[in-house]
Amino acid sequence: MNPTRRRWTRLIAASLVALGLTLAAGPVARAQEEAGGEEKAEGRSLDGYFGTAILAAAAVFIIGKSARR
Repeated sequence: MNPTRRRWTRLIAASLVALGLTLAAGPVARAQEEAGGEEKAEGRSLDGYFGTAILAAAAVFIIGKSARR
């Protein structure tokens, strides 16, 4: 792998992780502002789990790919 491609790969990977973390933090801030007395089971509660699983898989992939060298 040439140095230019490696640099672009790192840049894209870092950008995707930053984007994922930014988007994952958005709904959490909104949920804390709407703190009410009632517990409602509305909405899509599994989205956070899916997002976390995707970020974890990406991290394991990047770490595993860099460890093969």
